[in-house]
Amino acid sequence: MIDFSIADDIGRRCLSDPSRTAIEIVGTPQRLSFAGLWRRAGSIAGALARTPSGKWGPLVATLLPNGADAVLAFVGCQLAERVIVPLNWRLSDPELEYQLRDCDARVLLSGGALLERARTLAARLGGLLVVDSATIDDTDHGYRPAALRRDRGNEPCVVGYTSGTTGFPKGAVYSHDHYALNNYRWGWEFGLTGDHVVLITGPLFHISYAGFALAALTIGARVRIMAEFDPAVAFDEFSERSSFAFLVPSMTAMLGDEWRRRGCPPLPAARFILSAGAPLPKPLLELALQMFPNARIAEIFGWTEGAYTSFEIKRPDALVPHCVGWPALGAEVRIFDEQGRPCPPGQPGEIGVRAATRFLGYLGRPEESEAAVRDGFTLSGDIGMLLDDGRLCVIDRKKDMIISGGENVYSAEVERVLLDDARVAEAAVVGAPDPQWGEVVTAVVVLRPGATLTLDEAREHCRGQLAGYKLPRRLELVDALPRNSMGKVLKRELASRLAGGQANVA
Repeated sequence: MIDFSIADDIGRRCLSDPSRTAIEIVGTPQRLSFAGLWRRAGSIAGALARTPSGKWGPLVATLLPNGADAVLAFVGCQLAERVIVPLNWRLSDPELEYQLRDCDARVLLSGGALLERARTLAARLGGLLVVDSATIDDTDHGYRPAALRRDRGNEPCVVGYTSGTTGFPKGAVYSHDHYALNNYRWGWEFGLTGDHVVLITGPLFHISYAGFALAALTIGARVRIMAEFDPAVAFDEFSERSSFAFLVPSMTAMLGDEWRRRGCPPLPAARFILSAGAPLPKPLLELALQMFPNARIAEIFGWTEGAYTSFEIKRPDALVPHCVGWPALGAEVRIFDEQGRPCPPGQPGEIGVRAATRFLGYLGRPEESEAAVRDGFTLSGDIGMLLDDGRLCVIDRKKDMIISGGENVYSAEVERVLLDDARVAEAAVVGAPDPQWGEVVTAVVVLRPGATLTLDEAREHCRGQLAGYKLPRRLELVDALPRNSMGKVLKRELASRLAGGQANVA
């Protein structure tokens, strides 16, 4: 479908404007020009070009801290015709071992503070070669954009492991066409142009953060990478230089706290702020609109298998709870009921998307790959509904729905009401086992500094906005909610604590 890979597109940009700044590491003097970027990507490709194949082909796993190499490993693997498997270094060693065994990568590219961990993993697994990124010297290996190479569009280029929030993670396989077209769609719809300074706020092992960095480099924008998210550093970036960023809701909340500490000044450099990872609660949307007066505030929805699904630029007069926008460019969204029939607007069901390309399936899991698609639509595992104006609302994870006394309770609906309470900073709602009701609605809450809250007070706040069976029956006050690296609350972990009697119920 597409004659050029992402690496080819970036290569042409590098050769046409070599002296322009491509990548900077925030808080350090580290800088790469586009010429330096291409030389480094070619060096990585040269080091990986003879990667031995496992049972799924020539896969290269990466365990890299945030930095230039974490982006350029994607480019280098494409140049070397290798499939990249970026590993989440926030996982435990047993979790990483599982993914390495599952993908059967024979090479692990690592470096920096993660190198010894990579070597430990390799020693446990056996047959895994660790390549230290620091030993790769920057020499010109002669790679050039290839306009007439064989068509590799439908071949794999990335394996991204699902978060595993509802079970063992699976390796979702992206083709070159799928990943490249997804980046083009982002650029077209978000207005990403070469005059932007793109701040990478999250971990580059996520194919979304890596995708934004690659899309920016493709178009000639400057990329600034944070080693880790720091709200004070992000505040300064949006005050002075960075114009485009992708923030998950927890980042927006932390940035808001920093903004208040500094007296609520405008952050004028930002021109486009994108939110994803979970629907942005209305209070955080209103906060973002205040913090970024010169920016379009937008929200997208997607998932590993379905990629980019919906998009909306937020307007203060049209904010709807749980709303994540209209179907994205090149996407058709459909809601399915339990019998697999399309739902009309206003009726909840499972969200599915059909786009110009879709993921190739799960690595080594043909039955699960087939089950993930219905009538050409990739299924999300999320419950949503369409509004009369065509926008999509995400209500809950299908497996997070609580069934209490035979009634369905969508946890996100209860969370939205709890977050309207000024005393509540964060909230997650899960079902706790109960012999009478099957499950009871349980609110796990982080309070704002100095605030107090009882179960009776929480129920009274929710009363009148929710049906009686949706009101919390238990309340647990905690210092923080467990989250994955994309800011999603790990509800399985919370539910496990409750089932094991670990909850401190107020």
